[in-house]
Amino acid sequence: MKKVIAAAAGLMLVGAMAGTAAAEVSLGGDARARALYQQDYDFGATVTDPETGAVSRVREQDNKVTSRFRLQARGTAAGGAYAVGRIRMGDGTWDGGNSGTADSFIDKAYVGVPMGIATLEAGRLQYDLLKSTNFFEQDINRDGAKLDFNVSDMATVGLWYFVNYEASQNGDKVDDNDITDYGIYADLKFGGGWGTRLGVLYRDNQITENDIDDGAFGGIEFAGPAGPIAIKGAFAFDDRLVDDTGYGGFIQGGMNFGATSAALAAGFTSDGFVTDGDYGFIMLGGGTAISVYTFGATLTDTWWIGAPVSFAVSEMLTLKANLIYVDMDTFGDGFELSGGAVYAISDGANVEFLIGYVGYSADDDGPADDQDPFGMGLTFNVSF
Repeated sequence: MKKVIAAAAGLMLVGAMAGTAAAEVSLGGDARARALYQQDYDFGATVTDPETGAVSRVREQDNKVTSRFRLQARGTAAGGAYAVGRIRMGDGTWDGGNSGTADSFIDKAYVGVPMGIATLEAGRLQYDLLKSTNFFEQDINRDGAKLDFNVSDMATVGLWYFVNYEASQNGDKVDDNDITDYGIYADLKFGGGWGTRLGVLYRDNQITENDIDDGAFGGIEFAGPAGPIAIKGAFAFDDRLVDDTGYGGFIQGGMNFGATSAALAAGFTSDGFVTDGDYGFIMLGGGTAISVYTFGATLTDTWWIGAPVSFAVSEMLTLKANLIYVDMDTFGDGFELSGGAVYAISDGANVEFLIGYVGYSADDDGPADDQDPFGMGLTFNVSF
């Protein structure tokens, strides 16, 4: 914790000296505070005490407040090379400082060196496999390096190298059995406003007793207009699973009707594939304050269809609503009915309210019961 405090003080000192230093230095960040109410987020699942035989719910009701603060500094040398660092502080649940809000750590710390059409970045990086759709492996902090080639205004290709487990730091200094990812990606733009991103990585897992096998994983995403309809979608696979290769995909079409935006989305996962937690809606996926389920997380074949709608009441206020149906194979099925509002308090500050309900029907052989998750969340956001 002392190291984190010292690092934060260093970032602020660098920002204060920015006006007199030869290099260009910038500071920025964001913070949030959330109040949450979550009911029946265990879908009625129970656990049995092996000693007493007592049966209890896994997570029947939870009321809590969480917060997070992030501070980022970027320094650019006179020759164009740069360094980026970001600290996350108080990232957790309020409980008097006994656990969550004491968590502070550095989630970005890397250098970048432009070299003509190429740029090399190395350190603790932000990694996005499928970036614009949030469908798979999105917004992850990883240790490694990437080399980007800006081939043209229409094409960027790059290489990834990530270390997921360094054995010599965990006691294995003889065989040095590491877990390493190697990958390649491309961002391409086409005529008519269409674009795509595709990437593939291979995981080299040298720890033989680990349950996750060596294997490739990757995907492709695309977006563009088809007349008045905005189309986007993605398809991905994951061969790191123990038994089968998992697959997932979705497609969505949306239109604007004045201040109203409406869309229709459909997707699936199979054979253990799990989408990124940020993909989805409000209760089902979406990475929101009240998300209850990530598509594929039950490790069953899943498909869904949904209709998200938003309405801009004014420049300050936006309303949104969702009606989603999901089938989770042997786990059961259900529908999401949810809504929310975002109000811009001032430049760089807003408040968001979310409310959602999942009408859930358990499968006869499934692990849960017919309990319907319900959640509400109020979030204050500040960025600077």
